[in-house]
Amino acid sequence: MADLAPLILSKLSHTFDGTPILNGVNLRVEAGEFVALLGPSGCGKTTLLRAIAGLVTPRLGSISIDGNCVVEDGAERLPCEQRGVGLVFQEYALFPNLTVAENVGYGLSTGDTARVNGLLELVGMTELAHRMPAQLSGGQQQRVALARALAPRPALLLLDEPFANVDAALRDSLGRMLRRVVRDEGASVLMVTHDQRSALGLADRVVVLGAEPTGGEIIQDDLPAQVYRCPASKGVARLTGPCMLIEGVATGEKASTALGMIPLIDDHTGEVVVTLRPEQLRFTPAEAGTCTVEDAQFAGSVHHLRCSSPAGLLEVVVPSGEDTPSIGTVGQIEILEAAWALPVTLIERW
Repeated sequence: MADLAPLILSKLSHTFDGTPILNGVNLRVEAGEFVALLGPSGCGKTTLLRAIAGLVTPRLGSISIDGNCVVEDGAERLPCEQRGVGLVFQEYALFPNLTVAENVGYGLSTGDTARVNGLLELVGMTELAHRMPAQLSGGQQQRVALARALAPRPALLLLDEPFANVDAALRDSLGRMLRRVVRDEGASVLMVTHDQRSALGLADRVVVLGAEPTGGEIIQDDLPAQVYRCPASKGVARLTGPCMLIEGVATGEKASTALGMIPLIDDHTGEVVVTLRPEQLRFTPAEAGTCTVEDAQFAGSVHHLRCSSPAGLLEVVVPSGEDTPSIGTVGQIEILEAAWALPVTLIERW
C-alpha cells in the first residue's frame, strides 16, 4: 500500500558541475503539517525546494508526493505540472497583465468563481479583486500569490523565502495570516527560509539544513522550541538566534567555566561548549563584579546589554520596566536556568 504522506524525501543527493549541493537528505512532511527548512546561504535549501517542485532533477535518491514517486535516481517519473504542488516564490511571480482575481483563478477551470472568491476573502483581498499586480503593495502581492498557489488544492504547498521582500513591520501580520490560511485550507507546507524568527514562530517542526563540504545535510529535525533550546551544533545555535558559546569542563550536571559553575540540562563529562541565550542571563550591579556594561540599546519592551566578562562579550536582556545599568557599570552575571552543552566533538560540525 502506497504511503500517502504529502512529501517523502529518501537519500536525496545532488551535485552541480562537480560541486556537492545536497547529501543524503531524508525528510517527511505529514498531512496538515507546517515544516520550516532553515539553513544558511549556500546549504542547498532552494535546490531542495526546486527539486520537489520539478524544476531540478536530483542525481540520487527519490521524492514521493501524495503517494506517487515523482523522481528516482536522476529519472523524472512525473513532470512538475502533474505533481500537485503549489509554489510561492519570494518574487511573487504574479502575471502582470491579469487582475488579482484572474491571477488566483489562473490554474482553475473556467467559471470556478466560488473558489476564487473564497480564497480572496480568506487572504483579505476581496475589495482589490479587480486591481492589477502593479497597483498592489509587496504584502498584498504576497497574499495574492498564496491564494493562487492554494487555488487548485495542492497536496503540498512550497514556500520559498515568503517574507524576503516584505518590510519587517509586515512580517508578523503576514506570518499570522499565512498560518491561519494554510490551517483553514488543511494544506501541508514546506517553507524554506533563512529567517529564524519566521521558522520558529510559524512551523510545527523545524528542519535545519547544514552547509557541509559534502553538500547540504540535515543537522537537526525537531520541534521549534527544542531546536532553539537544545541546538545540535554550533551552527544551529547561531542560526536560531543570539547566543554565547562558552568553553568548559563538565562533571555530570554542571560545567566549570570562566563564568563559574553552570548547571546543565543533561549530564556530560569532559570538555564541552555551553550554549547561553540572552534571556537566560541576568546582570546585577556589584562593586566587586567581574563584568562591565559596554553598551546598552533600547529595543521597545527590553534593553539589550553587551557586557565584557571573563568569558568574553555577553548579551543580556533587561525588561524596559527595570532600572537599566548605564555604560561602565560593574557587576555580576547570573545564570537563570540550566544551559545546553555540546561535546567538543560536535563543535567543528556546521
